[in-house]
Amino acid sequence: MTKTGASGPKSRARARQDRDGVKYTRARLGTAGSHAIAGPVASVTEPDDGFGGHEFEYEQVTDLFRCTECRVYEVAARDTDGPIKPCTGLAGYGGDTERVYLLLTENLELPYSHVASLATSIRSTGIGRAPRFSWRDGRLLVESAPSVVAELVRRIELLTSAVDGRQVPTVSSVDHLTAEAGRAIIAENYAAYVSEYGEPA
Repeated sequence: MTKTGASGPKSRARARQDRDGVKYTRARLGTAGSHAIAGPVASVTEPDDGFGGHEFEYEQVTDLFRCTECRVYEVAARDTDGPIKPCTGLAGYGGDTERVYLLLTENLELPYSHVASLATSIRSTGIGRAPRFSWRDGRLLVESAPSVVAELVRRIELLTSAVDGRQVPTVSSVDHLTAEAGRAIIAENYAAYVSEYGEPA
């Protein structure tokens, strides 16, 4: 296996979620129940890029490619002649391949954006992550698995930031989204990014 840069497996895997060829003008078409999204966004699909949702990155010490999410090596994920085993996501997902999303709204009391530290805090839980193109207009989209999302919400609601010597919640609201609605928001954010900055390198 050769070392690969920007055109390598990781880039191609990320292209799976970032470049589905559809630009959305509106992802959140309505809410019902626990803020689940309904409507045309249910038609959002991810094209099969042959990587099963993995984000493989070259690991110099082994000279192999390893998924940054589930930590499986590509050679292990392709140990048969059949299709690649789908990515199970973070270890905290417990092998669950289903996905749900949370749309977090940053507290307007904060004097500046805390998105970087918020994303880091969520990743450190081991049961949620902020995918690429997940941040826009004060809102952060977070991926999780159905079996652990309630615990992730509990931990997010405990996050605070200092404002004028007092602690305030970092997040003012948490909306629960379906997998389809979450992917639609990623697509919409990506389209907005391309419109403003052009295609990412």
